[in-house]
Amino acid sequence: MHTEKSQKMADSRDMIGAHDAMRREFGALPALIAGVPAGDAQSTAVVADHVLMMVDFLHAHHTSEDDHVWPRLRERCPDDAGPLIETMDRQHAFIDSELKALAGGGRRSRASADATDRDAVAAVAERLLPALYEHLALEEERILPLIDRHLTEREWKRTVKASLDKVSFVRGLLMLGMALRGASEEQAQLLRAAVPAVVWHAGRPLGTRLYRTHHERLASASRDSYP
Repeated sequence: MHTEKSQKMADSRDMIGAHDAMRREFGALPALIAGVPAGDAQSTAVVADHVLMMVDFLHAHHTSEDDHVWPRLRERCPDDAGPLIETMDRQHAFIDSELKALAGGGRRSRASADATDRDAVAAVAERLLPALYEHLALEEERILPLIDRHLTEREWKRTVKASLDKVSFVRGLLMLGMALRGASEEQAQLLRAAVPAVVWHAGRPLGTRLYRTHHERLASASRDSYP
């Protein structure tokens, strides 16, 4: 491992909060989408835009890992990380293909507000879940301990910032508000330690309000009970 021993090592437990938000939001998508009344263009647009946003969030999360985490683990703990990261890469590739299908379906549904397009998007969202849940669980079980042993705190914070930098500042605040929903104070403090200070100080109050408003719009757009 090529890090200075005096450097503070990463604490990647904040990733669990991000993963919990992904599980909740992606898990809610099939019913949320299916609950939009056919022909209701406004409600369709609200939910389709949420679908596209979630695709962007997960893509930003995964590409930041690809760029900033996997290379360091391959270099610093090849015996432990090599085969595992091959699995992560395969999972990322499959999930990415499903995200592309989800985004394409979301755009078609947004344009048509048609029941057939709506149901097709809901089916893709449902199909994604087993692979996504398996991936998140494996990452928490096997990857996070390697991150904590082999990446420094500074390197980990750069990875988190890289993910936030892939979306607009307002979207980044919304991501934080999403992760904070239902989080314990301990989990909130882990998120605080991971994100840039300016994001946290603006994000906890503003992101929480942004997500609350976003959540209310989604709940109004679908007949499903949005969690």
